[in-house]
Amino acid sequence: MILLNLSIGEACELIAKGPKVWNAWRKKRKGYYPVLDGIELLDLDLSGIDFSGVSLRGAIINRCDLTAASLISALLQEANLQNNNLTRARMIAANLSEADLSGSVLTKANILTTNVRGARLDKIDFRGHDLQGLDLRNVSLKGADLSDQLLTRSDLCGAKLDKCRFDNTDLSSANLSEASLVGVDFRKTNLRGANFRKANLTKANFAGNHLEETLFDEAILRGCDFRRTTIKNANFIGADLTGGLFWETDTINWTLTRIKCSYAYWDKRGKQKTYYGNHDFERIYSDALSIELRYPFRLTANEISTLPILIEHLKASQWGTSIRLKSIQDQAGGSLVVLALDETGTYNPSELRDLLQREASAIQMAQITMHQDPKIQQELKEAIADIKETFWPRLLELAAENEQEQARNLTILFMDLKGFSQWKDEELTQKLALFRGLVKPILNRWNAGHPNMEGDSLRITFGNATIGLACACMLKNVLVGAGFELRVGVELGEVSIVHNVVTNQPDLEGTAVSMAARIESAGEPGEVLATEKVCHHTRHRGFFEFTPKQITLTKSVGNKKKGDVIECYSVELLKSPQDIH
Repeated sequence: MILLNLSIGEACELIAKGPKVWNAWRKKRKGYYPVLDGIELLDLDLSGIDFSGVSLRGAIINRCDLTAASLISALLQEANLQNNNLTRARMIAANLSEADLSGSVLTKANILTTNVRGARLDKIDFRGHDLQGLDLRNVSLKGADLSDQLLTRSDLCGAKLDKCRFDNTDLSSANLSEASLVGVDFRKTNLRGANFRKANLTKANFAGNHLEETLFDEAILRGCDFRRTTIKNANFIGADLTGGLFWETDTINWTLTRIKCSYAYWDKRGKQKTYYGNHDFERIYSDALSIELRYPFRLTANEISTLPILIEHLKASQWGTSIRLKSIQDQAGGSLVVLALDETGTYNPSELRDLLQREASAIQMAQITMHQDPKIQQELKEAIADIKETFWPRLLELAAENEQEQARNLTILFMDLKGFSQWKDEELTQKLALFRGLVKPILNRWNAGHPNMEGDSLRITFGNATIGLACACMLKNVLVGAGFELRVGVELGEVSIVHNVVTNQPDLEGTAVSMAARIESAGEPGEVLATEKVCHHTRHRGFFEFTPKQITLTKSVGNKKKGDVIECYSVELLKSPQDIH
């Protein structure tokens, strides 16, 4: 990249003459990238302007029309970009870290792989966008509309999300630790397994939702509405639940430890306060007692095999109790085993827990002694070997059958970049870096399997034809938007996964792989071609538009001969990617 020193005054004069003049000036200086850090542009028509690769750090661009503008790979760190119209703007790989886009319009803008770390995106309507591939840690999205987003497992740690809209949003297993979510309505949001550790959720509305396996450790939950909410197996360790509404709340197996709660509401309308003294709320409503066993060594298979016997002994010693293994965790210098006490029978819970803890600790000492006795260790190992000899062959049989079943039918995507061999060395390095940066998050987004790139070609697999075709369309849209020429072929069929002795990596073989390569080579630049099989398995979903096309094979593939005419389809994505799952 060659930076071009252009004074701010000269740049403003050029830009003031209109995007056409600026774009023509840039075209004559292809390969040069102006540095316009700190420039101020207010109330201008900049529609269609080419700012790709331009350095605009700390720039002030407010109330401008940037419709269809190109900001590909632009450097916009700490820029003030408030209240702009960025409809259909191409912002692929742009660096917007710490920038402020509050109040801007991003309708149909391409923001895939954009760096928004620490940016302010307040009051922006993100409906129709796919935000899953963006780094949203510490981003400010106050009042933004995040409805219909697929944000499963997304990292929103430290994000400011006060009063955001999350209608029909999927936040399952998302990381929202230390985020601010004051006053958010979560009634239509998928929150299963979400992490709200140390988050501020004051007056959030969870009414009627399902919060299984959700983590609320040390979260501020003052005044939250949990009426008719299912919060089975959720953790509230150290949380502040003061003022919570709990009418008809399903709280089976929720974990309450070190809870702060001076009063709560259990009536339907949330009007009748129930007051609690110190630790009263936890004592009355906690039903997830646990027993902890700490070992001064990492547990081996021998010690782990004795845990079911230990559990059975504890249950037998206190008839009517129900105990299960909750977790085994590695810790510094040793291991921690946690046993959950699900049913206390007629016993006092606190007394029962202490009694079982003492009994379990006594057995644990025997385990530690056994760990140091070579003779007992050998006898236990032989006993485990007998079990292995009896059951392991059948397990391997079942595993082989399962693997064979999965390998029999896979969707294969074959992509080829055009013009690769004509790129100069400097251009090749830059373009391949951009290409890999754009492709990687897309493959992660669609859980692509067995990725293999050789030169300018890419091969990947999918267990689901719809997912594979959606990934193909997204790859095409993003890469074409970034200026790459490519063709994509998609086939569904029998594939063998073999070991490549040259690369020492798993590789793909089979007729389906060859067919995907053949139809890719027959496509037009920027086209996704799919076979009849792929169309058959995906057409009923309504996600794609299929245009029939005939191609002639230039090489034989399987039972198809050179010169045979093949029916295939040119594919376009009709719906937003977050609708596909």
